[in-house]
Amino acid sequence: MMTEFAAFGDPSRFEIAVRWTGDSEPRARRPAQHGWSMGDLRITIGGHVVTKSRRGAAIQTHIAWYLSPFLTWLAQNWVALLHEEDFAWPEKTAAPAAVACHRAMDAWIAVQDVRGKEHYRAAQRWYRRHALRAASEGGLFPDLFIRRFVDEIELSWTAEGPFFAPDGFTFATDPGFALLAVADVASPLWEALTWAASMPPPHLQEEDQQRHAALAHSIEQIQTLTPIDFESAYVSPKILKMMRVAFAETNRPHLVEEGMQPGRPFVDVFSPAVAMFGGVAPELNQADVDSLRCVLVDSAGGTDAAELTKLIAPAGKAPFGFRPHEHGYRLAEEFLEAINEPGNADFVDVHAICDRLKIRVIERVLMTDTIRGVALAGEGFSPTILVNITSIFNANALGRRFTVAHELCHVLNDRSRARRVAHVSGPWVAPGIEKRANAFGAYLLMPRSLVLRHFSGGNPVSAECITEVANLLQVNEPPLIEHLYNIDLISEWDRERLRAAFRMH
Repeated sequence: MMTEFAAFGDPSRFEIAVRWTGDSEPRARRPAQHGWSMGDLRITIGGHVVTKSRRGAAIQTHIAWYLSPFLTWLAQNWVALLHEEDFAWPEKTAAPAAVACHRAMDAWIAVQDVRGKEHYRAAQRWYRRHALRAASEGGLFPDLFIRRFVDEIELSWTAEGPFFAPDGFTFATDPGFALLAVADVASPLWEALTWAASMPPPHLQEEDQQRHAALAHSIEQIQTLTPIDFESAYVSPKILKMMRVAFAETNRPHLVEEGMQPGRPFVDVFSPAVAMFGGVAPELNQADVDSLRCVLVDSAGGTDAAELTKLIAPAGKAPFGFRPHEHGYRLAEEFLEAINEPGNADFVDVHAICDRLKIRVIERVLMTDTIRGVALAGEGFSPTILVNITSIFNANALGRRFTVAHELCHVLNDRSRARRVAHVSGPWVAPGIEKRANAFGAYLLMPRSLVLRHFSGGNPVSAECITEVANLLQVNEPPLIEHLYNIDLISEWDRERLRAAFRMH
């Protein structure tokens, strides 16, 4: 039996193609649970067939194996696969999942301490939810990972062959990474599942008909999931409950309700409230939930000023290939050029820039010190930056200036496909986003041209010189030292010497 592929999606973005095939082995010699489901699977991302393999001179674009384990994995992990953004271990890099997950498991596999072992178990569980190979059951599947990233789906894959592959077998595709709209990935996957549920292989034995019916039932159950099921993969269930209680007291239901459509069992773009609380610490208390709710409600109903609108980066257009700090520097440099700053001033007045762009800056005392700041803006919101006075980053006026610059990056460059941003900065946010905003803030307050106006670059650089230039630029000394090194105005030796000097103070 060989039929045409049933293909779903756009191969220039994401396409999954499946078909049932015959099996030359008698049924008694096949796996009991999934031996009925021999078929072919082809996955194409951005025009690249990631299931393409080579064995000797032979090239094949699809996987030929039992499809039931893959379809079951897809149905059982539907919520996490498309809605869970956070890694399950402390991840300090901006690496995509295909790199970060393998690196985490390699790092923790041999440790003997209790905490390290738990990190490894958590990474393993995350791998099973997000890695295609977790569904292989012995098949030669590519090393592909799928996860949520804000209001997009991150797809990443390596070129590593599977364990126990036949001699000469390799995947014929280079490692890759893509960020796509949620619907670009979720819709084709859902269509493939519904095809599998409604189109069983022909001539199944009675027991295999029952197995197919069980698979079809698990797929049908996806349609009974509620928005809360999907939100719980993105926001801590504890925070989600407190958030919903808080917003039940308001008359702004659109801030917390998901705009899901019939026949699309996934959240394309999370509501503003869910987007905001997805980046908070799990220990957030009800008082802080109420405070953040008030900021969100107070900002709702506004719009961006005309000048700000012209400066906003297109959503989903961040270039690949940049390291976060390089990208942040570049964005800040382009922004300063666009607004003709700093001119002849001795420092960059970030508060004046926010006033000019009609961005409200407010200071609040939150009980949770892990929240640095909040950025709100976009369709339906007055652009607002909240500075949390409790955060150690905001202990003085200079630190608060840096936080405003950091949050300004989010306002300008981190809008979702809904053309809005509801972002809480803290250790629970994707590190790449925060590293880029830190770099943006550093370059915004310390553009190279302005630094050179105050800094001769003589060797060796004294601690007194650093303090003098920091006062002129109105920044703290530690970020100035790091920035001077990043823009190649001091050597690594100077940086280490100055770090030690300011640790002594």
